[in-house]
Amino acid sequence: MLRCRFTPVHERLVPRLPLVAVACAAFFFLFNLILTTALARPDALEDGAERLAKKAAALPHERRMSLVWTNHAALTEQRVERLRAAFTAQMEAAQVRLVQGEMAPALRVAIELTPTQIVFTASVPGEGSASVAIEEVARAAAGIDASPANGVRLEKELLWQQEGKILSAGLLPAGADGGKRLVLLTEENLLVYSGGPGNWRLENTKVLPGPRQAQRSARGQLIVAAESNEPVGVLLPGRRCEADVADDSSVACANVTTEWPSGRLMAQPSCGTQTWWLKSDGVDWTEEDRLLLRSAGASKEAAGAELGFAGPVISVSGGDHAGNATAVARNLNSGNYEVYRVALLCGN
Repeated sequence: MLRCRFTPVHERLVPRLPLVAVACAAFFFLFNLILTTALARPDALEDGAERLAKKAAALPHERRMSLVWTNHAALTEQRVERLRAAFTAQMEAAQVRLVQGEMAPALRVAIELTPTQIVFTASVPGEGSASVAIEEVARAAAGIDASPANGVRLEKELLWQQEGKILSAGLLPAGADGGKRLVLLTEENLLVYSGGPGNWRLENTKVLPGPRQAQRSARGQLIVAAESNEPVGVLLPGRRCEADVADDSSVACANVTTEWPSGRLMAQPSCGTQTWWLKSDGVDWTEEDRLLLRSAGASKEAAGAELGFAGPVISVSGGDHAGNATAVARNLNSGNYEVYRVALLCGN
C-alpha cells in the first residue's frame, strides 16, 4: 500500500521552544517563588525580641532607661543588631524612652543559648527594684541546629571568692599527698591553698619581689603546667618569675619583654583529637562577659561552646589537666573576685 505524508498548506507550523529555554523559565519561576516566601516569612528571633519588648514595657519601669545588650548565644553581630533594633522599635512604640550617653537606669537584655532554646531575658529597673521578663524561641524555629550529642560543652565550678583583688589563679595537679592546690596571684603575694572547694587551707604565702605595681593598673598571669608539678610561672609587666609552691623558697624574677597569653589551649582525649582555644569575649570591664571555645587555628568561626559570667573575666590560666582551665572573674553584682574551674566536656 502506498502511503504519503504531507502537511496541508492551510495549517501553520507551531513553533517549539528549545528545551533549555523551558528549563530556564521553570528555574526562575521556582527561584522567585522561594525568594518571595523567604522574604514574607517573619524572623523567629526578631519576633521573640518584639514579644520580649512588649512584656518589658508592661512591667513597672523608669521613665528613661539606657539599653545594655549582652549576647551569650554566639550569634553574629549583624543578627544581634537586627534583634536590638526590633526590640528598641517595639519599646518606642510602647512609649518607653531609651536614651544613650546619659546617666539612666540600665534596662539589661541578655540572650542565652541552651541545647534546644534561645532565651531572651530582660531585667527592667523600677522604683527600688527590678522586674524580669523572659521569652524563649526554639533553636529549630530560629534556623539554629540543636547541639549535636557528640559535641563539646563547658561547665564551671566556683572554687574561691573574696573581696580583695585577684590578678590570676591556677588549679594545680594533685601532689604526693593526693590533695589539690589552688594558687592565687594578688598584687603583692602568691598565695598557695590546699584542700578543695569549701575546705581550702592557706598553706604558704610567697611575697613578690618589688617594684610594686600601681593598684588600679596591676596586671599578672599565672603559667601552670598541666599534669605536672613543675614550678609555677608568674608573668608581670616587664618581668617573668618562677615559684616552687611545694617549699618555702623565694620567688625568683628576671626582666623580660612580657608576652601575655591570649587564651588557654585545651584538649579532651575522650572528645577526640581536636584542640580548642578558650578565650574571653569581653572588651568592657563594666559589662558581663563570656568565655568562648573555638577550634584551634580557626578563631573566626562560630564558638563551639561558651560560658557566661556576671562580670568581666580577668584572666584564664591552666588547670590540673589539659581539659581544665582556671578563670578569674569579677562579679559586678557582689563586687567579689571569683575563681572558677572551667571544664571541657563531651556531649550535651
